[in-house]
Amino acid sequence: MYDKKFLEKTLQTAFKDADAFHIPKGITRHHANRGWWVRVRREGAKFHKFFTDNLFGSMKDSLKEAILYRHEVLANFPIEKKSKFNAKTLDPDPEKRITRRVEKGKLRPYIYWKARWYDEEWNLQSDTFPVYTLGEEKAKALALETTIKNHNPKEKPPVDLTVSDPYVKHEYRKELKSEIEFWAEYYEKTRVHRGQSQKISDLISEDPFSFEGHKRLVLHQQIERDPKLRLKKLEAFLEENEKLFCELCSFSFKDNYPFLKKDIIEVHHIVPLSKLSKKTKVKLSDLMLLCSNCHFAIHQGDEKKNIERAKEYFK
Repeated sequence: MYDKKFLEKTLQTAFKDADAFHIPKGITRHHANRGWWVRVRREGAKFHKFFTDNLFGSMKDSLKEAILYRHEVLANFPIEKKSKFNAKTLDPDPEKRITRRVEKGKLRPYIYWKARWYDEEWNLQSDTFPVYTLGEEKAKALALETTIKNHNPKEKPPVDLTVSDPYVKHEYRKELKSEIEFWAEYYEKTRVHRGQSQKISDLISEDPFSFEGHKRLVLHQQIERDPKLRLKKLEAFLEENEKLFCELCSFSFKDNYPFLKKDIIEVHHIVPLSKLSKKTKVKLSDLMLLCSNCHFAIHQGDEKKNIERAKEYFK
């Protein structure tokens, strides 16, 4: 299964483009430490290993070593084919393939109807329909309609259907070399990975708009008492996500406007500053990163309710 030809095809595909790498399944780039993580699961066992650019000379060479290690793990620890279905399969009755669920939300419970079905390949699929935005009856009706419309028309799934090793298929994720180099330069300047955080303003623009007004701006200075709070929020977000995007609609200025020299994002206070006392400590969890559109929309009326509505809508 994982023979020499499989390895050759993986390497050939990974380095076929001059401007981008095609990363195989199980390998991810870690920008802060300038290297490649290999994370592969084999029959419940986890294989993790990190390959740094500094150790192997370049990001291309370190990626090659990561691919060779990945291949070694896959070849030496094959996965036995397993049945795709256990005793608990989806009920043939459409009414029993939909369920009403309630999950704990940050501001209030998230209530929705969930529809499940098997597609043409007998893969389990699902979709959710929120009660808050659609209403109870419509959410349930849409869930039922979805599972009836999309469900595999055959009566029963084949008992002998098996699932093969997920790494057998050649699946790749494209990453531009210019973007990898950008983040390498960013982390070199900020030195976040060395605990020596410096200016982030060289790469990220300040908020182009202000929604607080003069009174709230004064409160912002009195309550926060830390001019580096925005910087800390941006750095924490980049450490976790490796790029900036709106926490509501997921819009990224850099992805949509590649000509930008600096990235753009706005920092929103979840609890309006006008409602805080001078002694209130503002934490990073009290802040959200929003695009200009979402930020402007949130400030039209009741900010807290608008945040709830926006989360429901985009979820």
